[in-house]
Amino acid sequence: MSAGVVQRMYQEGLRKWPDVPLGFDEFARHCEALFGPQGAADEREGADLFLCCACALGDVRALRTFAREVVPVARVAVARVRKDREFIDETLQEVWDKLLLGPRAKVAKYSGLGPLAAWVRVAATRTAIDRCRALGVAGARQVELTDALAAPEHSAELALARARYGQLFQLALREAVAKLPLRERNALRMHVCGHCNIDEIGRAYDVHRATAARWLERARTAIAEGLRVALAERDVKLTDSEFISIARGLASVLELKLSGSFVQAPEC
Repeated sequence: MSAGVVQRMYQEGLRKWPDVPLGFDEFARHCEALFGPQGAADEREGADLFLCCACALGDVRALRTFAREVVPVARVAVARVRKDREFIDETLQEVWDKLLLGPRAKVAKYSGLGPLAAWVRVAATRTAIDRCRALGVAGARQVELTDALAAPEHSAELALARARYGQLFQLALREAVAKLPLRERNALRMHVCGHCNIDEIGRAYDVHRATAARWLERARTAIAEGLRVALAERDVKLTDSEFISIARGLASVLELKLSGSFVQAPEC
């Protein structure tokens, strides 16, 4: 990474965080440790990188600024996974411990490739999901995910199907979601409940964005087919047009383009 790029990012940080004391040499060493002397000069969030560098060095004013900027973002992200106040508070504490404390504090690894708020939102969502699993409260999380999938603001088609078939639809949707592989179910939850995009999911799992997109696509396909089977088992026979409507509804939730094979009517 050129000295000019480092200087530009440093100046962005000074302008945005004038009360955070950070010398240029310290910032330059931080960038070299992250990217190496020949690191790519990609577009970076220079001001956010500046703040994280100061946090990694333990500056109190930087840590206070960091908390002020991202506490609301992290709280909303955790609450979207589980709304219990005690759970939110304890999860937030775990998030701060991971991001800011100790020699392996993750704030030192923030690369500036995306906004700091988005990076923290992903970390908070991932931590909340991991804590739910550790505490054995998967059932509550699953209900929240199925509710979110069929919410009117996400998909009019799925909300209509829920209204038409009532509790049968909700039970069938819950059953279809429960059958997803854990990784795909968590990626789906991060997207639907945590509002994480495929780039953020990919960074959270250290995979390419295309891999994250494939996880969501597979989850969508499996849920649609699982819904059709589960409703049929409850004597609710979907017509071809109803199945396609549900498929389109799931596509709108995931904001992914429908593939031609997915919208074809199922064979009877």
